[in-house]
Amino acid sequence: MKLALLATALNLAAFACLRIAFLWTFGNLASSPGELLQAFYLGFKFDLRLAVLVSSPLIVTAWLPLLDPAQRRAARRFWLAYFAAAFAALLLAYAADFGHYAYTSTRLHGGALEHLTPADVALRMVWESYPVVWVLIGVAWAAGVFGWLLHRASPPPAAPRRARGRMAALAGLAALWLLCLAALWGKLSWYPLRWSDSYFSQNPFVSALALNPVLFLADTLDERRRPFDEDKVHAHYGEVAALLGMQRPDPGRRSFARYVAGSAASPARPPNLVLIHLESFAGFKAGALGNPSGATPHFDALAKDGMLFTNFFVPNSPTARSVFTMLTGVPDYHPGRSASRNPLLVRQHTLINALEGYERYYFLGGSASWANIRGLLTQSIHDLRVHEEGDYAAERVDVWGVTDHDVFEQAHTAFARSTGPFFAFIQTSGNHRPYTIPDTNRRGFELADLDAAALHAAGFDSLAAYNGLRFLDHAVGHFFDMARSARYYRDTVFILYGDHGNPAANDIPFERLALTRYHVPMLIVAPGRIAAGERRDTVASSVDLLPTALRLMGVPHLNQTLGRDLLAERPGAHRVALVPDGLLTDEYLLRLSPGGQAHLYAYRSKEPTKDVGTRVPERVQELRRLREGLYQTSLYLLHNNPPQPHEPPASYGAH
Repeated sequence: MKLALLATALNLAAFACLRIAFLWTFGNLASSPGELLQAFYLGFKFDLRLAVLVSSPLIVTAWLPLLDPAQRRAARRFWLAYFAAAFAALLLAYAADFGHYAYTSTRLHGGALEHLTPADVALRMVWESYPVVWVLIGVAWAAGVFGWLLHRASPPPAAPRRARGRMAALAGLAALWLLCLAALWGKLSWYPLRWSDSYFSQNPFVSALALNPVLFLADTLDERRRPFDEDKVHAHYGEVAALLGMQRPDPGRRSFARYVAGSAASPARPPNLVLIHLESFAGFKAGALGNPSGATPHFDALAKDGMLFTNFFVPNSPTARSVFTMLTGVPDYHPGRSASRNPLLVRQHTLINALEGYERYYFLGGSASWANIRGLLTQSIHDLRVHEEGDYAAERVDVWGVTDHDVFEQAHTAFARSTGPFFAFIQTSGNHRPYTIPDTNRRGFELADLDAAALHAAGFDSLAAYNGLRFLDHAVGHFFDMARSARYYRDTVFILYGDHGNPAANDIPFERLALTRYHVPMLIVAPGRIAAGERRDTVASSVDLLPTALRLMGVPHLNQTLGRDLLAERPGAHRVALVPDGLLTDEYLLRLSPGGQAHLYAYRSKEPTKDVGTRVPERVQELRRLREGLYQTSLYLLHNNPPQPHEPPASYGAH
């Protein structure tokens, strides 16, 4: 029992030190001392639970003489090795959690494990982004110290106990089991201590501080959000259909299909469509949206040539979910993992197939096997030509393949050679850890230096991230310099959008509202079709990208999901965007806490982080109902968006 108690105490002390290190590394100075103390109190209880769980094999089996470290040297050596190995495994989990939080500002969770596939890509990214060797050396050293301390502190085996002594020992062991059960339960309540107890604060960092990362990962490993509730889909059908502007709603079939007529006069040559997916381009980092760092001069210049959407959001992150959402018009809220990783969901209806007679391209610097994107794109888009690693003359520079410059240059070459109208999806990936910038052939790009204070003021967490975005922006500028000299330029609709955002290093309102991960820039450049220099501040979503593009191009199509034409006139109350656990309108952000409590923020006001829900309770209920309807409909459409022809069946009304 003494060895188990010593191991529990050592683990508990180590977990406390790691929690202090977490606070020191990621601490939010705006956090109140009272909330931090509460977080440490809850964290101590979570840590105690984990420490007891680690010791439980010994606690449960120590009454067996063969496994009693107090009687047998072999048993003692076994348990010392077990505790050292367990401590090493825990430290590796903590290291992964620290790295994950540094990148996403969220603790490591089961859903994040989707990034471990394909394994070779994940391992190369980790190897190129983090000091793996030093981490492993540190873990091995710490595990050795842990085992040595246990060895020194625990007594050597004693002579076999007499019967009376053994009975007393068993009674003590039973008492210890009861104490362990109390520690595992965690509180004096009908329900045990759960990870949701950590969400007592509106400050995301405080909640993260209270969690134990290992337990949180274990709690979410098999987490699967409940599937769509068919009754709720039916109950909300009317209001969702009205929001989509359906002229012939069909609640019996729960169909959201509506036919969108094209332009009366067809152009002599149908316009091309190029979607440019900008990796990790958060809205707060764009100069055109107010960032002072000068990281995006080429994008900012392009914004003067087109229409910039300043209040544009993606429904979810990371990249795989963003791609699925753009392609289908269905917010990817697939439980546990991105929908592209579900082989049953790779055949989806997409408006791209309405572009009849078009050449269709996909450009990616790395492998299209990533996140099963190849399956999703090739199964959903007819006659798609995939350009991936191995198709470029340039050499790969890191785990993400060739540089974005190489990708854009190959795309430009394909466009210049095209003899008919074309569609292209260009997916950039370089603005991502490890932020590799080659030593040669930078096309005139030069690294910039920015001091720590300026980086922090601009929201960047590192100089590498700052130059990574600059390198992406330079590639975009390089592409448009080439495009403007080509004949396809004036016949093309270009749409540029951030695939998702990321946390801001400074304390801006959108960071406090947890919106920086979903707020991204979106820009339409369409010579002769869009007025130069126009800004749209109305709320918009990435589900709307393809419907907007096809309506602008005058292409008739069948739309059966949540996407809508952003250029169409509609009431302000009908302009909405989903985010995880929330909904945005032009005026309000509705956010639902893990416990289901609703909060309402006038996020574009002078007090954007103040909860104003008590002032307009009827608005809270209205938005809460609408959010539930859109969320349940999104889950429903993931499984009910079959490919359909784009001709106008008689049952569909023109939109």
